[in-house]
Amino acid sequence: MMTELTLDKGNRLVLTSAVRKAAGIPQRQKLRAHVSPGRIVLEVPASVTGKVVRRGKLKVWTGKVPATPIEDAVERARHYTR
Repeated sequence: MMTELTLDKGNRLVLTSAVRKAAGIPQRQKLRAHVSPGRIVLEVPASVTGKVVRRGKLKVWTGKVPATPIEDAVERARHYTR
């Protein structure tokens, strides 16, 4: 989705419901902003409310698992770099 947003009188940027819905951002969600000259990137910070625990010989994540389709998760894992 490509759209143009304008600043209001207080120099604030308002994300419309259509933009939030297309990005999958719920209302009142905190966002992280990365700023560089001529560019502002907004992203939803990861929620780390779980931890890794040992169950037998396995290590298991106890937190919420994101609802990412398996194809996207595999593709991201293939191209992951540190």
